[in-house]
Amino acid sequence: MNSVQWITVLLASWFFIQVVFYSVRNRLRDKQAFLWFSLSILGLLGAFSLAPLNRLASMLGISYMPALIFAIAFIVVLNVLLYQSIVLSEQGETIKRLVQEIALLKHELHHTEHKGRVR
Repeated sequence: MNSVQWITVLLASWFFIQVVFYSVRNRLRDKQAFLWFSLSILGLLGAFSLAPLNRLASMLGISYMPALIFAIAFIVVLNVLLYQSIVLSEQGETIKRLVQEIALLKHELHHTEHKGRVR
């Protein structure tokens, strides 16, 4: 293994350990942890398979293999951002609904307390 592969393996391993750390400390939910575990394992596999990635880049007509890795990483990041935007939108709707329910319950409680005092 050359120095580039060692650095790539170290960075991918560090990322994997970081995902494990956040998962163990419950800072990362299981659904998201699975996504990040998968990505970190793909990073480790990519670090060990630079020669096949180089051949794939050549087959696709890309003369500089890091450009292929950058393009793949860019697509992955865009997909993760899209997924996070969807989750954020769903949570925003859930929060809105819960706030409305709390407001209705407070109104009913206030109305019930007011009725009890009048009698």
